[in-house]
Amino acid sequence: MAHFWYAILGLFLAAYVGLGGLDIGVGLVLPALRGDGQRRAALGATAPFFLGNQVWIVAAGGVLFAAFPRVEGELFTAAYPLVAALVLALVGLGAGVQLRWRTAAAKTGRGFDALITGSALVLAVGAGALLAALLTGLPLRTGGGHAPVSALIGGFPLAAGLAGGALALAHGAAYLSWRVSADPAVVDGASIAATARRIGAAAAPAAAALVAVAAWVAAADVRVRSAVAHPVAAVALAGAVAVAALLARLALRADRPALAVMATGVAVALPVVLVAAALFPHVLVSTADPAASRTVTDAAAGAPTLRLLAWLAGPVLPVLVALQVANWWLFRRRPDARCR
Repeated sequence: MAHFWYAILGLFLAAYVGLGGLDIGVGLVLPALRGDGQRRAALGATAPFFLGNQVWIVAAGGVLFAAFPRVEGELFTAAYPLVAALVLALVGLGAGVQLRWRTAAAKTGRGFDALITGSALVLAVGAGALLAALLTGLPLRTGGGHAPVSALIGGFPLAAGLAGGALALAHGAAYLSWRVSADPAVVDGASIAATARRIGAAAAPAAAALVAVAAWVAAADVRVRSAVAHPVAAVALAGAVAVAALLARLALRADRPALAVMATGVAVALPVVLVAAALFPHVLVSTADPAASRTVTDAAAGAPTLRLLAWLAGPVLPVLVALQVANWWLFRRRPDARCR
């Protein structure tokens, strides 16, 4: 049962990174767009899906708190500065998007645009750095204490953070190039799509290069080599991330933005799978005290709790998936004037 809920947690996190990553990526593209009209149109492209995309991080948080309370407590304690920044950025992104639509003043709108972009940048770079910290190992100690945080500092977290930012930018740009119609009803739709296509075509190979740099830096880090239990799987998945990013560039150059979105979606979601596969059967690896490392089984809640969670949350899982599919189906058409 513990492994089942671990797989569900990974599924929810990958779904958020792939779908919520669209909102983050569009936020990163905003500074390249000209004027209030273009930025409103870009945000309008994510509007039908924004709240639905955020559901996955809420669901992942619920599973983490209920099924893996030890992981939640120890991860939040050991990596507190980064986790706190990610939570604040998540709140800032949601607030910025919601409030952006409630103001007509250009100056106030620019302020909310800056909040959206800043929050998106922290989420994209911070998520990459946090995944790198998990692969490096955290300074946990038996009994709940922890040594000074060192896994968040160094070349590997920096390279992984930059790679995360580039992947999110490519994902958002590919989405805009597909979703924003050239229909005159959309404010500067053709211009937005062209700008997004150029950004995506540049960001995708940059992301692939940064993934390769991060993998090279990780291979030279003795802490990573000690924490990773399955290096072959880690290397293979890192290669798959880079290949998916390069395929996205080819799709954009061939004017196939829908294929580019699928490729970037795979590229941003695979790092979650990479970390889980590389560390398994561990969830957290301690660099300070090997006895403090946590496997999936001993990090999970007790069997009665997991069974109760299955009864309570199990029926909700297919409903979440069905609602997400229905949402995308209903709003599958590109935005028109009604979405402005």
